[in-house]
Amino acid sequence: MACLRSSSTVATSSGFFAFRNMSLFFFFALISFSEGQTVPAVYVFGDSLVDVGNNNYIKDSLLKANYPYNGIDYPGGKPTGRFCNGKNAADFIAEKVGLPTSPPYLSDTSDVFLEGVSFASGGSGLFNTTGQGFLRKTLSLAQQVDYFTALHDRLVKQLGPAAAQQRLSKSLFLVVIGSNDAFAYFESLNNRKVMKVTPDQYVDQMISILQGLLKQIHSLGARKFVVVGLGSLGCCPGQRHDTGNEQCNQDINALAIKYNQGLASMLAGLKSVLNDFSYSLFDTYTVLLDIIDNAATYGFTEAKAACCGLGKLNADVFCTPLAVYCPNRTDHVFWDKVHPTQATDKIMVDTIYSGSQPYVSPINVKQLVAL
Repeated sequence: MACLRSSSTVATSSGFFAFRNMSLFFFFALISFSEGQTVPAVYVFGDSLVDVGNNNYIKDSLLKANYPYNGIDYPGGKPTGRFCNGKNAADFIAEKVGLPTSPPYLSDTSDVFLEGVSFASGGSGLFNTTGQGFLRKTLSLAQQVDYFTALHDRLVKQLGPAAAQQRLSKSLFLVVIGSNDAFAYFESLNNRKVMKVTPDQYVDQMISILQGLLKQIHSLGARKFVVVGLGSLGCCPGQRHDTGNEQCNQDINALAIKYNQGLASMLAGLKSVLNDFSYSLFDTYTVLLDIIDNAATYGFTEAKAACCGLGKLNADVFCTPLAVYCPNRTDHVFWDKVHPTQATDKIMVDTIYSGSQPYVSPINVKQLVAL
């Protein structure tokens, strides 16, 4: 009996060891960073192009990819919530800087996520209304920034203001957003809804919203931004399908070009007023269009049709368990009617990480990390 302790003693002892172990965890995490880890964390904001599973945790929404055949080439071969056959751009960015993929924030909203986290949500956009509807729920970029604000407060409380700011100033902030807003504008026109703004006015609103949210993220300690422009959206299988002649939809491509021009100007403007604001801007439009137009050069044999889907160009529907999929995904530029394959994502991340102007400017991500 002398060897037994009272329950209160056990509880006190357990609490002490838990506190000590937690303190040691954060101590060694900080030491590891201070001893030379260049990028302590990657924070991801955006849509389905970089969603790694947040939408899995959103109830009453069909905007998910946690079913076959998504994830067929991901390690383990199971769907994870990525809108892709395998890894997406967020995975490859993390690999480039030697970190594990930033996990979905909604998987544990109380975690501090010392090595970064993903707020990205499939279907989301710059406008709070984008991606919302009956059985359609997503995290707008504004909501994602609100979640980062809450996370920032926990990080400061855990590490202290100085240590938290040190980590954030060296971290990467990946922003991939806007495609769904562009699609929504033309879908509204097709549905004969009256749009009160011209395409140029719509783009200006998109840029204004993004500028405000980037400033907010910066005010919380972010210093290094990786910003991805809109791709050649009109050349996605879904858009080719809808034109009726399998050609690119030049109207939405024109909007993407206009947006990218405004984005470049806005980021340069932010840099001029925020001296500690640094960024890499990826010209997704030019790179993706080059991959499509010169598919064989990049090792692809199919640049128009989706790998997974049904009907013309495999673009009647998204990739579902009822769809069919191609046997060799490395042959295809596109996984489904909108999203690129893992192979395409890797090419684009290789370019943004170590490429040069005009594809990535004013510096690439490798140079951004070294600042």
